[in-house]
Amino acid sequence: MASLESEMVDGSTPETTPLAAEHGRKLPLSAFTVLAGGDVFESLQGRPPAQGVGRARAWFQSKVTVKAHGAPAGLLQRVEGDAVRQLSGNLQLIGRLEVARPVEVDLIPEGQPLARYGYPRSVSPLAAGLFWVKPEWERARIALRQDKLGSEPHLVFHELAHAIQGLAFTQEENELIYRTLQRTYRGRARMDEVFALYSEREFVPTVTAHDLRAPGVYGMARQRWNEEHLFTRFVRNLYFPYKPLAGPGAAGGGASFFG
Repeated sequence: MASLESEMVDGSTPETTPLAAEHGRKLPLSAFTVLAGGDVFESLQGRPPAQGVGRARAWFQSKVTVKAHGAPAGLLQRVEGDAVRQLSGNLQLIGRLEVARPVEVDLIPEGQPLARYGYPRSVSPLAAGLFWVKPEWERARIALRQDKLGSEPHLVFHELAHAIQGLAFTQEENELIYRTLQRTYRGRARMDEVFALYSEREFVPTVTAHDLRAPGVYGMARQRWNEEHLFTRFVRNLYFPYKPLAGPGAAGGGASFFG
């Protein structure tokens, strides 16, 4: 997807502003209870929220601006459809994004450098997409290469996961993610990629041999992904809190961090 360890050749990361703690308290995410303790009371409902698709689509249409840069209408529909699918299972997550910074999406024409559209010059030329933000920006930004949207079905899910982590998690929640991943993946850029890679797996479960051979953290995390990992439980509960937890059962019942 990009350089060995992130979408930036210099390993830099976006200057995110965490979600305010008060919003986190008002809109708690049970996934972080899973990550902290390995278990949570599971929903007996077992089905997605009835308002999920409508709320997710309303968020996209009110808070996301898509700049097509000549892209066909089908690609714009694809981006919106994937974003709605990714968010529609968790009303609390949608609620957090509703109070977070708005997002601008650029559909980058084939062969064009992302820097031409205002992204950092240190973006890897191999990057299929990028999430980026600075404190002074009114909107966070996502770049998606038009020619990669067809060949990389996980692309929107991956970059929106970066946006979710950067915009919809509190500082304390992100620190918990980093403590969980630190021993295995160390640097922040690598750990951010792991969250996005585990996120994309929930929506595109088929992993190709090409994906598994990807350089650096991209191939490593995909190879290590396991249904029984604690981090899999966390990510699944984030997007699908109404589903049974991933893995073998209750905390202490065999779930590991990464094997």
